[in-house]
Amino acid sequence: MTKRVREHAAYVFDLDGVVRDFAPGDQNPVIEAALNLPPGTVATTAFRPDLLGPTITGQQSFDDWYSAICLVLESAVPEPDRVREHMEKWRRHRGSPVDETVERLRALREEGHRTYVFTNGTDYVPEEIEMLGLTPLFDRILNSADFGVAKPERAAFAAAHRVIEADIGHPLERGEVWFTDDRPDNVDAAREFGWDAELFVR
Repeated sequence: MTKRVREHAAYVFDLDGVVRDFAPGDQNPVIEAALNLPPGTVATTAFRPDLLGPTITGQQSFDDWYSAICLVLESAVPEPDRVREHMEKWRRHRGSPVDETVERLRALREEGHRTYVFTNGTDYVPEEIEMLGLTPLFDRILNSADFGVAKPERAAFAAAHRVIEADIGHPLERGEVWFTDDRPDNVDAAREFGWDAELFVR
């Protein structure tokens, strides 16, 4: 990650792919093998726009999303009762912290900076962050499920900016906020909004 060249009032990090990584311990191949499903089926199903979209905009809960994924998979498995037995592995796997990012966040916190995580997430994100031991690294969680709109929509960045201003206690110029994300479209949208944004590359 490129080091900052000036101080900012707030440092904002994307969650998935930046703060946490789902690759270590990924259960999808295990589940697909057990259910005799083609590789990639679980992820493709979970990220179907009609299932994911309502979840990350707060229209349905993580539990609703999980049930919807299972229902789709059950229609493709001869023994549908086995789906939830194996999908419980997916439910329990909530990723692993990215060491590089955790170190950066700790350094920022030690220097007295305000740090935030901004995610296209579910209502379960606060608990997931707590389970991973990451809660002390952030002043606030900026979650699309709370905003009702997701990155890269401009309204999502506007909502996040308002929360940061309220948390800090005074208005901020947009350029006072630094942001990193592993998705170029989110970085481009942040820059268009006025944040100082960088693409996260490991």
